Amino acid sequence: MQKYLGAIDNQTPTQKLKNYKFEEVCTSPAPVVWMEKAQPQWKTLTVRNQDGSGTCVTQTYATEMSMAFYLKYGVWVDFSAAFPYQARGNTSISGCNSTDVYDIFPKIGNVFEHFMPSQNMDDTGVMAVKKESYFDDLAKIWKPSRIELPKDFETVASTIQATGKGVMIWVKFHPEEWTATPTIGSKPTTSGHSITVIDYFLVGGKKYLLILDSWGKNFAYQGYRLISEEYFAQRCFLASYLMTFQVQDNNTTVRPTFKNTVHSAKECLKWEGLFPANVPSNDVSDSIFRACVKKFQIRFNITPTLGNFGPITKAKLTAIYP
Repeated sequence: MQKYLGAIDNQTPTQKLKNYKFEEVCTSPAPVVWMEKAQPQWKTLTVRNQDGSGTCVTQTYATEMSMAFYLKYGVWVDFSAAFPYQARGNTSISGCNSTDVYDIFPKIGNVFEHFMPSQNMDDTGVMAVKKESYFDDLAKIWKPSRIELPKDFETVASTIQATGKGVMIWVKFHPEEWTATPTIGSKPTTSGHSITVIDYFLVGGKKYLLILDSWGKNFAYQGYRLISEEYFAQRCFLASYLMTFQVQDNNTTVRPTFKNTVHSAKECLKWEGLFPANVPSNDVSDSIFRACVKKFQIRFNITPTLGNFGPITKAKLTAIYP
């Protein structure tokens, strides 16, 4: 089995354009309130162990889902890393790629760890975990929507501050530099690795992101590491987080009619394919709606293209969606 050690970005530029972007829901990140935290105050979660497998991406994915589930229901449930790993696009290699993360995993969902255990196994073991026929239907209950974040230290911290969720980041590194507080080494990067950022704080006045790794409790700070701004800037090559457990698409079953209301306008814009794929048209922020109106205005040469929901735009919607 070919092995690239966990995580690789293989999406084409065209595919990346379809990813739901941070700027589609937020014009700018909120200023981060940085505070000192001693180690006893660090957030602690289930420490996962990918052992000899390339499941770092799905371990991160599972941790993100557990955090989102806890925020929604107040109960911690461990999700499986085996279910999505068995469904990845290329099972001849050890690890996952960004096509899996943005195109495959959001569509198939996931099951709880109880159904498909995924810890302390190599690739052969993870792939051999029994998957019952009904798991596909069960997993669809937990479909996650994913937002692509800028590869920016402050934005990642701001996202955690605002949502309380974990952020998936992918880093490239040489194994020798992957210490409790990684530093840039002189050797070429050889590994692509996925980890979960779960908190942010100051240590001795310096900013750090707290990451939950998937190498087990015998590494670093019993499974946790501190990522500095400098390290993040040079090593991070992907960042994203889960928005919700419901995946939406740009299709509706019946062509909508514009009824001179904001809600009906959203349905029409969704039919036009202008809403981000992971956003329900009836529950979006004003910034998303304005951005989509602007896209509609550009498409139909309506000026000025400021995103204002005015008479000219309404007239065009009336003409197209009578």
